Amino acid sequence: MVALGLLMSSIDSTVVSVALPTFIKELHTNILWAAWTISLYFIAMVMAMPLIGNMSDTYGRKNVYLFCLTLFTGSSLACGLAPNIYALIAFRLLQGIGGAGLLPTASGIVSDYFPESRDRAIGLFTSIFPIGGIIGPNLGGWIVSRFGWRDIFFINLPIGVVLIVASVVMLKGARTSSRRSVDFGGAALFSGAVLFLMLGINLFAESGVTISRLVAALCLALSVGLALAFYYHEKGRPNPILELDLLQSKPFLAANIVNVLIGAGILGIFSFIPLYATSVFGLSTMMSGTILTPRSASMIAVSAVTSFMLRRSGYRKPMILGFAIATLSTILLDAAALIRSSPAMMLSTLMLLSGAGAGMGFPASNNACIELMPERVATIVGLRGMCRMIGAAVGVSLATFALHVCPDRLTGFKITFTAAAVGLLAAIPLVFMMPSGLGRGEVPPAGAVAHAPDA
Repeated sequence: MVALGLLMSSIDSTVVSVALPTFIKELHTNILWAAWTISLYFIAMVMAMPLIGNMSDTYGRKNVYLFCLTLFTGSSLACGLAPNIYALIAFRLLQGIGGAGLLPTASGIVSDYFPESRDRAIGLFTSIFPIGGIIGPNLGGWIVSRFGWRDIFFINLPIGVVLIVASVVMLKGARTSSRRSVDFGGAALFSGAVLFLMLGINLFAESGVTISRLVAALCLALSVGLALAFYYHEKGRPNPILELDLLQSKPFLAANIVNVLIGAGILGIFSFIPLYATSVFGLSTMMSGTILTPRSASMIAVSAVTSFMLRRSGYRKPMILGFAIATLSTILLDAAALIRSSPAMMLSTLMLLSGAGAGMGFPASNNACIELMPERVATIVGLRGMCRMIGAAVGVSLATFALHVCPDRLTGFKITFTAAAVGLLAAIPLVFMMPSGLGRGEVPPAGAVAHAPDA
């Protein structure tokens, strides 16, 4: 049942990408501001995931899950009623905060219900995201073409209400920890650092006027200052949202750098595939969503198989092969513009390949991160999701920057895909710093936080 809430959040993380051209036209804006409806959703997840993961461990899964589900449903209504792009962006922020809480809290609930097969259960549970990837673009393309962009948000209302009622009735109250302190100050500092970073990138791209560049530089400086303040704030906290001791562990640090890279190269960049299909190949809005179906379908199938094979294959082999396949598909996307015949079939095939790579790499990286501290699964899942969303938000912002400043969309996309491929390749060497997943009872290096035996 909690998987349905995660599915709704997953749908809304993909459905908006199909509507980007419509936002630009009907809300009288440009690609920079229209893309904030995607990037701010990711930023909201960055802001909320570690905090809500902590709150889930502290106050109980059910209470926090219900709060997030209610916030997501209410903000969906507000998005559908938004009078302009700025209001839509603000409501997307709230929607993203609600959606962010669904992953760590629902993962904690699944972990509580299936303690003996946690790795497989969470691997299968996270395959819900690709299902949303199938439904979102197809549903979004159909709704936008048939009714209009507002209905892609209104469709959440009946689903959300049903899930809220079902959660109240079906979920039992989960245990809570004895800690009652939640690091709201740290969350505010970290959120500000990420938000000013994205705003600075946006302002640099929007105008060549000197004053705008100065404001952009100020935003970036504020981002650095807030990041430093966050670091020193966390060092003195007894219960921080980001446990800096974990970063002394090379496997944990490597795992989260990998999550940033795949967030940018897989989650962020691929938000622009519908725009790539419509602006470069001239496909319809409906078709631009349909071509994403093979990607999500292959991700589901490969992710399910990989989840069951992790105890035999370990973590490293699936991640290396998966990231290599994802890199290849991104390079081929870059070259696809040279071939204009049968663009829908060609892009669908490349999406199939990309989904297979992601489906192979994600379950392994999910569990490799959790295994470092299994007794705090919701907090660790929140941190893992935070790193991926940081990568996705940065990926969207940099892609938007390239698309806005380049003389044409094709050049912008070539730069975007090349950068994504380089980032995914850079993730492969880091895999060897992470637990193999083959042995049991591995001893962490000196100064590292102990973790459970590899599954």
